[in-house]
Amino acid sequence: MKNIFITSLLTVVSMVSYSQCVKGNCHRGHGTFLWEDKNKYDGFWVDGKPNGFGDFTYQNGDKYKGGFIEGKKEGIGKYTWKNGNTYNGRWSEDAMNGDGEYIWMKEKAKYEGSFKDGKIENVEIETTIETPEKSSR
Repeated sequence: MKNIFITSLLTVVSMVSYSQCVKGNCHRGHGTFLWEDKNKYDGFWVDGKPNGFGDFTYQNGDKYKGGFIEGKKEGIGKYTWKNGNTYNGRWSEDAMNGDGEYIWMKEKAKYEGSFKDGKIENVEIETTIETPEKSSR
């Protein structure tokens, strides 16, 4: 009897300590998957990878809600960092790529424009130079 209890306890402990599909179908369909590091994905799956629309919550508090293709962020999506900063826009190959809006919450600043490989692609600063008028004498 004692051996059965210990075996059952070890089975339960081992089930909790590894990555697993906790709801639905995480191979082909809609499901929720919880990784060992506490990252969690709830959304659509194809061939065991996030594919389609879903919510990814990272163990550090960051969140992504948007499109996935073959497990990578792709299409339109919103990433929210735990500090409140957000990026809302296009994703490609798991990075900010294309048009989007980045908001820095603490600084109350916003950038709207193009991103490439996760970085602001080009910032054009408009400058005006005032020149004094010359008087003709």
